[in-house]
Amino acid sequence: MLIFAQDKTAKSGAIVDEVFSGIRTVMAFNGQEREIARYDETINESYAYGRKVGRTFGVCVGIIQFFIFLLNCVGYQFGAWRLREGDYTVEQVLNVLLVLLIGGTMLSAAAPNVSAIAMAQSSAAKVFEVIDRKSHIDPLDTETGVMAKKIRGNIVFRNVYFNYPSRPDVPVLKGFDLEIRPGQNVALVGSSGCGKSTTIGLIERFYDPAEGAITIDGIDIKEYNIGSLRQRIGIVTQEPVLFATTIRQNIIWGAIDPENNPPTDEEVIEAAQTANAHAFISQLPDGYDTLVGEGGALLSGGQKQRIAIARAVIRNPDVLLLDEATSALDTASERLVQDALDKLSANRTTISIAHRLSTIRNCDQIYVVHEGAVSENGTHNELVKCNGEYAAMVRAQELRQAVRNKLENDSADAINVEDEEGDVDELIAKELKEQALDLKSTTRQTTDSARHDSTDAASAVSSAKSSTAAKGQSDIRMLIRLLWQYKRPMMRSGIPGAILSIFDGAIQPCFALLCVRAMQSLSLTNPSDIKHDITLYGNLFLVFAVGGALAMFGRIGLFHYAGEDATRKLRHDLFVKYMTFEAGFFDDEKHAPGALTSRIATDTEDFNKIVCSVISAGISAAMAAMFALIISFIFDWHVALLSMACWPIQCYAQYWQARATWGSSLRLRTVYTKSGQSAAETIRNIKIVATLRREETFIRLFNTMNEAPHADSVRGSLLSSIGFGFSMACQVFVNALMFYAGCQFVLRGWVSMSDMFNALMVTMMATFLLGILAQIVPMIPKGAAAARGIFETLDRKSRINGLETTGSEVDSFEGNVGFDNIKFSYPIRPDTTILKGISFEAIMGKRVALVGASGSGKSTSILLTQRLYDANSGTVSVEELNVRDWNIKALRDNMAIVSQEPILFNSSIADNIAYGKPNATMQEIEEAAKEANIYNFVRNLPDGFDTNVGQKGGRLSGGQKQRVAIARALVRKPKLLLLDEATAALDSRSEKVVQRVLDEASKERTTLTVAHRLSTIQDCDMIVVFKNGRIVERGTHDELLALKGTYHLLVEQQSLQVAN
Repeated sequence: MLIFAQDKTAKSGAIVDEVFSGIRTVMAFNGQEREIARYDETINESYAYGRKVGRTFGVCVGIIQFFIFLLNCVGYQFGAWRLREGDYTVEQVLNVLLVLLIGGTMLSAAAPNVSAIAMAQSSAAKVFEVIDRKSHIDPLDTETGVMAKKIRGNIVFRNVYFNYPSRPDVPVLKGFDLEIRPGQNVALVGSSGCGKSTTIGLIERFYDPAEGAITIDGIDIKEYNIGSLRQRIGIVTQEPVLFATTIRQNIIWGAIDPENNPPTDEEVIEAAQTANAHAFISQLPDGYDTLVGEGGALLSGGQKQRIAIARAVIRNPDVLLLDEATSALDTASERLVQDALDKLSANRTTISIAHRLSTIRNCDQIYVVHEGAVSENGTHNELVKCNGEYAAMVRAQELRQAVRNKLENDSADAINVEDEEGDVDELIAKELKEQALDLKSTTRQTTDSARHDSTDAASAVSSAKSSTAAKGQSDIRMLIRLLWQYKRPMMRSGIPGAILSIFDGAIQPCFALLCVRAMQSLSLTNPSDIKHDITLYGNLFLVFAVGGALAMFGRIGLFHYAGEDATRKLRHDLFVKYMTFEAGFFDDEKHAPGALTSRIATDTEDFNKIVCSVISAGISAAMAAMFALIISFIFDWHVALLSMACWPIQCYAQYWQARATWGSSLRLRTVYTKSGQSAAETIRNIKIVATLRREETFIRLFNTMNEAPHADSVRGSLLSSIGFGFSMACQVFVNALMFYAGCQFVLRGWVSMSDMFNALMVTMMATFLLGILAQIVPMIPKGAAAARGIFETLDRKSRINGLETTGSEVDSFEGNVGFDNIKFSYPIRPDTTILKGISFEAIMGKRVALVGASGSGKSTSILLTQRLYDANSGTVSVEELNVRDWNIKALRDNMAIVSQEPILFNSSIADNIAYGKPNATMQEIEEAAKEANIYNFVRNLPDGFDTNVGQKGGRLSGGQKQRVAIARALVRKPKLLLLDEATAALDSRSEKVVQRVLDEASKERTTLTVAHRLSTIQDCDMIVVFKNGRIVERGTHDELLALKGTYHLLVEQQSLQVAN
């Protein structure tokens, strides 16, 4: 049952991580309430299992309590019987009964730890399930297989059939045949989802084919040592992934063996120069030491891709795999980077996957992939002459040449692309240099979180140590405040639980008194009195056994109920609070998805333990001590006073234990959050880790990050153990002192032996029960530290609350957008001005395109339109109303976005499309799918629209994901359509169809389009050209070409000549 509860908790954690990873998409489509409902559903399931666990645990401990009391009953009955038979003396029976009493008490004290043991068992089962699993493709195996020290690159696919393990009923490759000779430059083209990227995964051996064979240099790929093979391959993927470290480290990790043979700074710079990244990197305040954020979030898409290319370049691989390597680059960068890649591809086997056919025209061989098999192959010119599928793709990408002809007629000095190629390159280089120089004003990172080394862990431990004492008392107040704030959900179960805790606490000293009186009855000589007392005390033992078991069961069960009630409410409130925060909050590396997911899970669990264990056991132990004190005062006030005088010693020992645990808890909470974030980032990007052959690197980094906290944890545990040992020693010392003092009181005639013994045994029982608190003391600092973290979240005010219902609305939303002298910098980089006083308008029903180099501020303008961020100065208005004055939900309800890197959620295709319109009918979903040119693909899947897309849409290709994202936007029928490279991941044919749909859809609404493919925006009503955060040109396609400025330069670079 615990395993099921943990599974449900893990499921809710997966939702949190998924939502925070795609938080901009959630906000853009007003998905906060849907995600809250989805999260609530999972925590309700976890809540139900948690209550079952509480009941089961209560029953188990209640049974243990029953048998402990019953053991004393049986021992008394048996001892009395053997005493009457003359087999034992009174002293022998008393010794045995005392041992049973004290041993039973200690066993009762240990019973609550059954929960920890059970949880450890269920956790261990999950851990060993992973540890014991045999990997089918083990990258850490360094001994078996053929070592690929050097490969020529002769790659052959023979009749390969393949389907992904997650979708065994969907064939991806169907008899795929391909042969690549050493040093050949080969391109794979075709529609989205046809199997192009799958071939890359098979060459990297992420998977093995179901049928057929793949050979490299005549050796079956399965016979190679996988680690050595991947070291000889370089790759740049369609969606580049960077790690949350510096630019330098990201590039270095591309080398074959960066640990033993790290690249020099010169080699790193050379790789960056080849990838056209050095100019913008060198002008950053921290240069190559600039942190890129989780997933490279602090860089633009083009900048990320250029660093990913540099990472591949520095490896100097034998085989180069380029999966849409330049898809995120602007025109100028693409030209230079493509030239560099062409040079890099020389004399090595290169496989390129591309939708931009201009990038693969010079390939030695082009293979057209259709529905998992090769349908055409040949050179560019050969395939164009065939007038088949490839030729149709080329024609679909041809830029309109009429404007060029017009310019030639208007001017005697007509421009010839080939003649002026060198001049154009010079202009591009100059422009890129200007961009880089303008970055002089960029920010120095304001936060140094989550570097992959032990320095951060050690510094976190050190900084936490300095403030531990000051935070301790404040955290206790936070914990009390948190308990008070969540008293309402706890009261229904907590009040009866507290009553039963009082009853349970009272039973313990009363039972001790019962045992003493029963022992004293053994000294009676009258047979009838002995028989009467045996019957009386035997029945009382049974009553106490039943009562104690029921009290223990009720106490534990009800407090688990109370803990689950409060924890469910707390988790809900935390998630809702996060859903109110602005996008800038999630840009901070301290608030990375992995860190926040870990924080919600651990903080709420620590709070749950406070309610379930600390309060429950604390009330019981306190009541036991109070009742013991009262009983001891009745029989012997001397012993009672002495006991009271000794208890502070025991309390001090427990305070010392708590203080030692406190510092450790505060420090470990911070550091383990970072290591958890690192682990989550590594697992989330495991394919990139595998391609770089950096598994051992990240294992070592993870271990290094945990070295300092591990040492601190050992130290804290040692001090806590000393405190616990001292507390236990105090028990023995106090009991010995009271026994000695009691005997002295009897000898002086101050008290009778019977009364002294009654008082002594009861106070000894209370001393033992106070020792129980030593077991729960370590939970208090953890709960208090958790309370501090929880209130850091709950007390934070959101700058842009997406759940807020206040603000203005308009009766008729037409889609008018205005930017007036906007200046903006991201909150995480306040010194970096992204937009520098831009102004433009998008009027109702007009199409406005934003073009320019990567990082110039185009996508930022889209974010400001959605009010994911607020401008530093100036006014962003929609319908002539400042976006700050809008009802944020109403504002976003009237717009839809298709982003450059579309985020899908781990649900069905239908659910992902309906994310744009929660109440959409199946007919509307299908119509949107048809418009996005994905209907036929979805319909042919075994589960159709019910097909799960996987985490982040991982079960779909890049183009398929983007078409689902387009359908998600179109189903909304927005008045304002935002397209940020909406067709960047589509093949030529799909792009043409979808672009036609978007063009048609744009006629009835205002459209803001960010594009690098200028063929998609040349018919826009206005084109706004961005450069270094400023608008340098605006006008129609024809007007801007006539200016012969920046836009004209971009068009020149994208002109694609098509052979007749």
